Amino acid sequence: MIDILALVYIMIFIPLFCGGALAICKIINIKIPSYGSFIISLAGSAITFLISILLFDYTITYQGYTLENNYPICIIQNIPLYFGIYADNLSAIFVFFLTIMFFVANIFSYRYLLQNRQGFERFYIYLNFLQFSLLCFFISSNLIQSVAFLMILSLIEYLFANFYFQKPLSQENSKKVLEINIFADFIILIVSIAFLYFSTLVPDTINVPTMGYNNINSLGLYSFASLNPIIFAIICVLFITGSIIKSAQFPFLSKVYLTSGAPNPAFTVIISPVMLGLGVFLLLRLYPLLNLTPVVFEILKIIGIITALLGALVASKENNMKNVCAWTAVSQIGIAVFALGFKMYGASIFYLLCSGFGVALISCTLDTISYSTGSQENIKFLGGLREKLPLAAVAFLVGSVSLSGFIFSGFYSRATILGNLFAAGNFAYIILVLLCSFLTAFYLFRAYFRIFEGDYRGTIEPKMVSRAMNFAIIILFISCVFFGFLFNNYAGSIFTLLGYNKIASTNPFLNVFAFIVSAAGYYLAYNIYFTKRLRSLRTRALRRLAAQHFYIDSFLEFIFRDLILLIAKILAFFEKYILNCIYAIPPTTTRLISYLTLKSEIKNTNSQFFAIIIWICLIMLLTCLLYFKTGVIK
Repeated sequence: MIDILALVYIMIFIPLFCGGALAICKIINIKIPSYGSFIISLAGSAITFLISILLFDYTITYQGYTLENNYPICIIQNIPLYFGIYADNLSAIFVFFLTIMFFVANIFSYRYLLQNRQGFERFYIYLNFLQFSLLCFFISSNLIQSVAFLMILSLIEYLFANFYFQKPLSQENSKKVLEINIFADFIILIVSIAFLYFSTLVPDTINVPTMGYNNINSLGLYSFASLNPIIFAIICVLFITGSIIKSAQFPFLSKVYLTSGAPNPAFTVIISPVMLGLGVFLLLRLYPLLNLTPVVFEILKIIGIITALLGALVASKENNMKNVCAWTAVSQIGIAVFALGFKMYGASIFYLLCSGFGVALISCTLDTISYSTGSQENIKFLGGLREKLPLAAVAFLVGSVSLSGFIFSGFYSRATILGNLFAAGNFAYIILVLLCSFLTAFYLFRAYFRIFEGDYRGTIEPKMVSRAMNFAIIILFISCVFFGFLFNNYAGSIFTLLGYNKIASTNPFLNVFAFIVSAAGYYLAYNIYFTKRLRSLRTRALRRLAAQHFYIDSFLEFIFRDLILLIAKILAFFEKYILNCIYAIPPTTTRLISYLTLKSEIKNTNSQFFAIIIWICLIMLLTCLLYFKTGVIK
């Protein structure tokens, strides 16, 4: 019989072994051929992919069982900390998606990196360490371990964002990415410590201080029992704040395009649910705990739908291919967060993974176009590539159709959310979701018509794409087409262990109407960017009548130009004057504490200023501890 536990540990440490071997060879100057690094990394990702299939099959076959194992690391104040694995259906399906993405990234990267040998070995070292950290995060058995690997992932994301470190823009953007991630990690760490501390205030909680996911219900109840409901709600709000920052949700949208300096294959991994969905995965993992505070779900609804709409609006005006992919990913993850705000646990996972395959397929397709056209990433200077790159055109079309909700995986996932909203009678939110579908169809087919139709406007003749890159696209193509169907039919088995329903009964009339709305987005893009017929309508009497009496021209101009510029100015102001101040809080606090400690050690406090500050901080700390510990101070 297969020892699945041993296989899971092998799956986790294979990427660490591959990355460590490549790093050691680079440090001691052992020359490895370029294909050697590729083969080592590809073999490791292939083995982890096969083991992830066995793990997923195990969690589906043996319903009611979870795979858990813990090794003690250290004990701090009688609280043991563990390194362990906790494999249930949730972690197994994310690990399965993760290993597919890294297998595709390894296949795709070789030819792409050969055109520019800068950092070839370094890329595969980073990629393997990233896969190891993500595996440890998704199979973490406790919250403390998850936070630790979140911090490691922040560092690796910084390394990828600063991969081309000779470029000043990459250096500047990577520093901002690191600051944003550190701020989010700092918030999540503080909240985790708060949950750990308050859960120990209730007697007989010997198993809870490990923050294990196997007793997350008990952790939430013990913490809730030992706290004022308002304080508990504040802690939960802080937790979702850190999570939405990690997932680049409103108002922290700038994170996603700051990573565009990473190599294209790594950027595809970063904007997929593998990296951009880390915060959403944390929310899913701690769902029973957050369920004790309904206000957090109201916040998630608002943040999710605002992010989805803003991402779609910005993508409608973007001409850079990477930015189109980035805003597409942000918008789709916003819908998943929105679904979680309505407590659609299974629907949120379903939509997140289905849209993830669509985004990855479009991103890889655009990467092949960049490779073929000499790193041309502005869609205004492309066109006519349907005949030159037929597979890329078909793949992009399939990804666009899926994300727009016409057919394939995107249809099933969108029908899931709309069915739940209709069953609950949330018709206002149904309109907003349909508006997102309309905008998604519009900007994706806008990009399709500009890239693949018309005449080629580039200066370099497109070259042929390698078979390996096409093979990677075919894997994502198949996943994007069939994943939604398979997940929709076997979701009952997938979510039995988790105890959450996936979907209410769908409404066929609503699905037909959603199809028509997406078709309207396609038709608008077709008229503006392919046939140019919309301009000829300006001479018609009906158009003149509407312009004279209903100001339709002014309204359309406001929607497609002035509104987006206004939103951009508001977000720029928010980032410049508010977010930058927030990001500066952790390093400034650390410097202040270090400075005060140093002054106290050398006894240079003659002005009494530093002594007064220290005493005020101590008094505030003791007051808080007395309040939470005894509750006697009102």
